[in-house]
Amino acid sequence: MRNTAHKVLLALLCGLLVSGTAGIVHLAIIPIDRIMLVHELIGDLGAGLVAVLVCLTIHLKYEGLYYRFAMERAAIVAEVNHHVRNAVFPLSMAIQSGGNADAIKMADEAVERINITLRDALTDALSRNVQYATSTKASSRDVVEK
Repeated sequence: MRNTAHKVLLALLCGLLVSGTAGIVHLAIIPIDRIMLVHELIGDLGAGLVAVLVCLTIHLKYEGLYYRFAMERAAIVAEVNHHVRNAVFPLSMAIQSGGNADAIKMADEAVERINITLRDALTDALSRNVQYATSTKASSRDVVEK
């Protein structure tokens, strides 16, 4: 993730671009009258400051949305993880109480595969490696790999 200084510098660059562009336009259009030119350049600096604030506001808004969606995904995966483990635990205990070595080995392997799958699902959901979206080719239940 980009640090705060980088975000501020990017916003300042946008504000400088707005101020510079407006200043160049005013220098090209307005006749050389120092008092009028000074007033126009002060207005251009004000426009640049407004552009900086708008850039920072937009960036922070979308950053907040990203974190909110990430937390929602994490909550969904945690809930699924909880339910799967609650369903598997009694089965594992029943097999362990039977004492059959082959059955215990199969149950342990199945539980390990479930652990790997849940870990991979959490990683994919939080890193946005999968996209849950509808399109003309995919139904609403399809998972589209990136």
